[in-house]
Amino acid sequence: MSTRESSIYYSLGTQCCEFKQPIRSIDGLFEIASSLKGAFLHLFCGRRVSYLRTFFVIIILAFSASCLAYEGQILFSGNEIHYEVEEADGEVVILIGDGPGFSSSYMKGILSGRKTLRYDQLESGSSKNHSDVAIDFQYFVAELASLIFSLEIDSFHLLGHGFGSAIAVGFALTNPEGLLSLVMINPRLNLPAIDSALSDLADGESSQSFDKFHYLFGDGPTSELKPVLSRDIINEEIYNLFWGETPTFISGILRGHDFSSGLLDINVPILICSGLNSFPGAKNLLTFQEGSPNIEFVTFMNSGHLPMFEEKKAFKTIVEDFLQRAEENFGHQGQQEMNLDDMSEVPGDMVFGWEDLEKVHELHVGDDFSVKLPSNRGAGYFWKVKSLDENSIRLISDPYYEELKESGGGRDVFDFRVVGSGKSSIEFSFGSLWEETSIRTSSFSINVEKPNIDPIIIDSSDVGKTIVVGLNEPIEVILDSPIDSGLRWRISATTPEVLRQPRENEVKITEPSLYSAGKVEQTYYFEGMNYGQARLRFDYGSLWEDVAPERTFEATIVVAEPVREYVFIQDSDYGRTISIRIDQTVLVRLKKGNEEDCEWQLSSYSAVEPVGDITEVEYMGVRYSVFRLKPTDSGDSMLEFLYFEGEKRREQVDAFKIGLVITEESGQEMSPDQK
Repeated sequence: MSTRESSIYYSLGTQCCEFKQPIRSIDGLFEIASSLKGAFLHLFCGRRVSYLRTFFVIIILAFSASCLAYEGQILFSGNEIHYEVEEADGEVVILIGDGPGFSSSYMKGILSGRKTLRYDQLESGSSKNHSDVAIDFQYFVAELASLIFSLEIDSFHLLGHGFGSAIAVGFALTNPEGLLSLVMINPRLNLPAIDSALSDLADGESSQSFDKFHYLFGDGPTSELKPVLSRDIINEEIYNLFWGETPTFISGILRGHDFSSGLLDINVPILICSGLNSFPGAKNLLTFQEGSPNIEFVTFMNSGHLPMFEEKKAFKTIVEDFLQRAEENFGHQGQQEMNLDDMSEVPGDMVFGWEDLEKVHELHVGDDFSVKLPSNRGAGYFWKVKSLDENSIRLISDPYYEELKESGGGRDVFDFRVVGSGKSSIEFSFGSLWEETSIRTSSFSINVEKPNIDPIIIDSSDVGKTIVVGLNEPIEVILDSPIDSGLRWRISATTPEVLRQPRENEVKITEPSLYSAGKVEQTYYFEGMNYGQARLRFDYGSLWEDVAPERTFEATIVVAEPVREYVFIQDSDYGRTISIRIDQTVLVRLKKGNEEDCEWQLSSYSAVEPVGDITEVEYMGVRYSVFRLKPTDSGDSMLEFLYFEGEKRREQVDAFKIGLVITEESGQEMSPDQK
């Protein structure tokens, strides 16, 4: 037993934990009734106290039953997933039962005084299968994710028992927002090690006399515990699918899986609880601790597979202490939800995160924004854009992964531009790098008010001209012809990636009169949908004969980016060349470590000058250096920043380069030149 382990376990006799728990017993109800009895005796003078006692008990019991617990179902993949909640103070602890195949009911009350949520995995307990969905391990991870998402749980602890620990680890490796800690009771993680231990036990015994079920779900030392995880209450079909029908070794779909390899990628406190008499024993679990300071290990000396029942008081005390410390640690680290006010040092950078999904955001045409969603590429999970309306929102760069070395994990980053008005949304999906199945989907919605802008009118007098318009600005090209000519205008060339046609062309016929000749007026409607240059060409000729046109009309449309006060540059812009105006300010934000002896320095530059001191900002637990630069002359410029660490900041460990094209006119961002 480790030093940490012994200090936790053997100090139980001196620890005193105060639990703020709701009333859960008749005695507790009588205490409340007694405290109020004196006040009510004056109102019920002459009546028997026993009547008053009974009255209080009935009322409080009714209130308690309605407030302390409730149950419900969510729909996932067409199936009903049943859950039960026990209300109390504090952050919710999600209980994930052993199995697969066991009802979660056996875990009821194991953390009385804590708000808990337990649920029945599909094909277990009260959860009902209404579909032919393939059930595998990934399904159970997705099932848990869907439950948390559907119930809108913002922060939570995970507590898994046996196989439930594997589900908890699988979900924790997706780097979910709001996870505070992970508790595992006799976890079934290293399945090859368990398989090897089964083989050693079964060596020399016949398959008829050896029963791996007994070792996997041992009943415990006391007779009252034998029904808790007995073969009589398990769904044999789902059990055999995962563990296999072969009595001496694992032959189901869990064979060969090692979920313990990902523990070092989980960046929340972890508590592993082991019963000394559990299978395969504490020795197999000690390896989980290697190289991970955030893992605590506790052995319950008089327990097997069910320490939460076999040593109930000790278990509750240890786990409650761990949960409280995890919550305090979370608060101290400042892992708060994204607050855009924290980015006040970098104006013009609109960044949205996980907490901004499923909301509607008011934006404007031309706004650029980023959506950063927590993920863990090392664990094999990532976000992707499932769908978006490109008439309203456009991806302006390839999505990339932003690693947060200082805090662990990372974020999938998506950069967008608003190119159209109206209501629109981006649907994101989260899932495995290797499988098409999504664990969850979520949407980011925007509402863009259509500006009341008079259209730019272009007619035959504008032939050969270059017209500058803004993004989403309406354009009307009006060309006419004699009514009796039999010739009409048609579009022969355009640039659809820059200009779109929001509506059908219109034809208006003016009949001849005493004062004017009749004419046909053809109106073509366009909008700038992306920054850039577009060519418009119209041919005038026969609509039915393939002959050369009698004449043509051409014009150039430039959809110009609005001039912004600031140009924002960050780590992902390495190697790019960006065009800016001479009157713009460049903000360069570079990620740095949390050590004291580290800094970014501007090592070389031209045609710009630093403005003010280097500022330090902290965002999502990560520190950044922010440089402000002002152009001094037009032309080309190369900026280089060097990063130093170590004693007295002498060791160069990184560099950042960016090219600038400084112009007198409105600039356009050029295509990136990668490293």
